[in-house]
Amino acid sequence: MNFDDLIGNTLVKEKLKKAIDSSTISNTLLFSGPSGIGKSLFALALASQLMNPEKDIDPTALKKIEENNHPDLHIFEPEGKTSHHSIGSIRSLIEQVFMAPYEAEAKVFIINDADRMLASSSNALLKTLEEPTLDSYLILLTSKSEEILPTILSRCFRFNFTAIEDDEIVLLLQNKYTLSIEDAKKFAKISAGSIGKAIELAEHPDYLKKRDLFIDILAKEKITTYYDLIEAISELEDIYTQSFSKDSPTKFHREIDLLLEKLLYWFRDLNLLKIKADKRFLFFSDKISLLEKQDLKNVLPLDKINPLVDEIKLALSRNIKLKYALENFFLKIDFV
Repeated sequence: MNFDDLIGNTLVKEKLKKAIDSSTISNTLLFSGPSGIGKSLFALALASQLMNPEKDIDPTALKKIEENNHPDLHIFEPEGKTSHHSIGSIRSLIEQVFMAPYEAEAKVFIINDADRMLASSSNALLKTLEEPTLDSYLILLTSKSEEILPTILSRCFRFNFTAIEDDEIVLLLQNKYTLSIEDAKKFAKISAGSIGKAIELAEHPDYLKKRDLFIDILAKEKITTYYDLIEAISELEDIYTQSFSKDSPTKFHREIDLLLEKLLYWFRDLNLLKIKADKRFLFFSDKISLLEKQDLKNVLPLDKINPLVDEIKLALSRNIKLKYALENFFLKIDFV
């Protein structure tokens, strides 16, 4: 795997290549940017070059890296019901940092969703970030860098990733899947620059079902009473809990983040219509008829919606059920 195989973020590619060629790559890096835009793939591509600095990489070693089966590649995911990096997990990382590589020239540690480290975990990692061994590289991945301790951020060399252009996503989807140009463009639009979301759309048709169900709730389709609202929210929660196993809380959290993202985009689109903005800037461009049917005069501004969405996230972090968190949101905005 090399950087030329990856799409998007050309500037990041150039900086990484230059750092590798000049042997100035930092031992601690932070890949920051929206979810699903390829940060993990960039991390694996970087890992393969750091672990095998020679130009001709051993195919066997490369396959081990791609399958996360290499003894010198360590990938850490949030764990447990709360989906956090535990202190035990980070201590295990620290112990391995100071061991010699088994097969490769260096060891690489990738921490996915680094913003989900507990405070105790972050503090434990600090000294290792300050004094990494020469044959160890730590790559932190996040879509929420503002939630990482400043002391952690200050010790990492940062690479900022941006959303991928729709044209690139359309081309990839058409090459990888048997999609029409219309479907490829639709998925690219919905994915908002995230190749991960676009691929999930192509591979999981039920995504659109979940999306449309939530939009129907926001548009008050078939909802005239509070009872109708509760029924619709309960159905939505059932779909999410059935779609994602309790054994994959990280996946569930990511899906809920996407759901709340749609909530914000819905109100953003309503506010754009309220000020008669160009409809080309609407996120839900395929739902314009539903958006225009809403009460635009009384739509709440985003500075009122954002704190309420933060309340939903806080409630979910405290293990409150999705339906109760959403009910509270809709009550506060006098939805029905």
